[in-house]
Amino acid sequence: MRKFIITITAAIVFLFCSAAFASAETMMLEYDGGTHEYNGEVYALVVNNQLIDAALSPIIFNDRALVPVREIFEEVGATVNYVLDSQTVEVISDDYLITMRINDNVAYINGVKTNIPDNVVPKLIARVGGQTKTMVPVRFISETIGLDVEFDSEDGAILIDSDDYALSDEYQEPWVDEIVSTPQPVVPNVIDVAYDVIDDYNVKVTVETDEDMPQFSDFTLNSPERVVVDLQGAQLGNINENLNINESGVSSVRMGHNDERARIVIDVNNLKSYSVNKTDYNTLEISISTYEKQTATPAPEPTKKPSLPASTAPNTTSQYNGKKLIVLDAGHGGSDPGAIGNLDGTEILEKNLTLDITKKVKSILEDAGYAVSMTRTGDTLPSLVERPTQANEENAAVFVSIHINSVDNAPDANGTEVFYAESNNGDEYGTSSEQLAKNILSRMLYYMGSTNRGVKTAEHAVTKRCNMPAALAEVGFITNPVEVYNMTTDEYQQKAAQGIAEGIMITLKNVTVPN
Repeated sequence: MRKFIITITAAIVFLFCSAAFASAETMMLEYDGGTHEYNGEVYALVVNNQLIDAALSPIIFNDRALVPVREIFEEVGATVNYVLDSQTVEVISDDYLITMRINDNVAYINGVKTNIPDNVVPKLIARVGGQTKTMVPVRFISETIGLDVEFDSEDGAILIDSDDYALSDEYQEPWVDEIVSTPQPVVPNVIDVAYDVIDDYNVKVTVETDEDMPQFSDFTLNSPERVVVDLQGAQLGNINENLNINESGVSSVRMGHNDERARIVIDVNNLKSYSVNKTDYNTLEISISTYEKQTATPAPEPTKKPSLPASTAPNTTSQYNGKKLIVLDAGHGGSDPGAIGNLDGTEILEKNLTLDITKKVKSILEDAGYAVSMTRTGDTLPSLVERPTQANEENAAVFVSIHINSVDNAPDANGTEVFYAESNNGDEYGTSSEQLAKNILSRMLYYMGSTNRGVKTAEHAVTKRCNMPAALAEVGFITNPVEVYNMTTDEYQQKAAQGIAEGIMITLKNVTVPN
């Protein structure tokens, strides 16, 4: 392992004081238990003449440049370990052992206590939805560790070299041609939407973008029948907003966009099946198949059987006009308030938030033509047995329970997670509880922009007792001051509800309820 000699150039001083030559960028960052908007400079990172493609490039934090630890030290031959339980970062080489703790300005170098300069502590920072990186002040890299650090003002780059590399014959600047400017987020535009009538019952719609096709999701809506495809982060280019087809069961293709996505809506009659496939880097094909419209004479009415009394009649999907039934469960209720938060001195009860959000989910689903049943519609307390029993007796297609998270003495805890029971994760319904949970979490994060706490397993009483795919969504933390405020607002509740509803709709297209 090389020995590293401290070499600090005058250019470093300039770096600490100014970021004027770097490229400005706006992005959402996650750190200190919350989500924050970053409007500042972003630098390229070059280590031993290698342009580093880091998950998070160097940024300015509290007027100091922060750089990612792992990318720098692994490039110069050291090993980097992160100890989760103690939030400790270890850098190990033949010549030194560096130990740092997150949010602590004291580090230990070969056992010697050392203060991190400028009182800027190591932090765990991530772009929203991206990989979390340990970021430290670049001055700590130069003054304390002894790597050569320079600032290239012309190209907006931070250059870090081991000393013997900087003095070797290999030293050159091949990376300069790779840096033109810090790339801004690319917004793909939909530049063409066309259709082909394959035969009397099949139509193909082709969507083309001017950049790589972004992530997409698809689902169906009823009353009237529609196939919906969302292109995340895309916008409509200069194209017509509607295509009138009126053939093979497809009446039209409609388009629109907002700040979050471009949406393609295909109006269909008698939908049989559909598929969405990426056929090229910038091309999506949506295949629609329809049934032949039936005009046959109705069969003779069968002999009527005596009706059961209302109190004993089975409550099945037959009373929902043959539609797949969704059962929604608002957590807690009645004498059980659930978790309790505080907002400006006012108690906020989980049972009220879950009911508000669940009602919004129900409204979205019903507006889309789906059949919905709720385990409670007011301040009542169905038991943990009654809730899944209702779903089983109603022969539901999916069951979703909605809750609000909490944790004592940890106000920074935040984010959204969705659970399913491993004991109820079969595929008898054509899809699994795990897939339902994944779909719900994906769409909630899409609309809410909250921290992704992942899909997890737990044997909750309400999900493990269901026959059908079942999931339990934890919207956010009632003990987090930002999230408890958000969850009391109608706008944020609507975002959570939209995500849950779309996750359900995406799942339902693959669900077949057994007889």
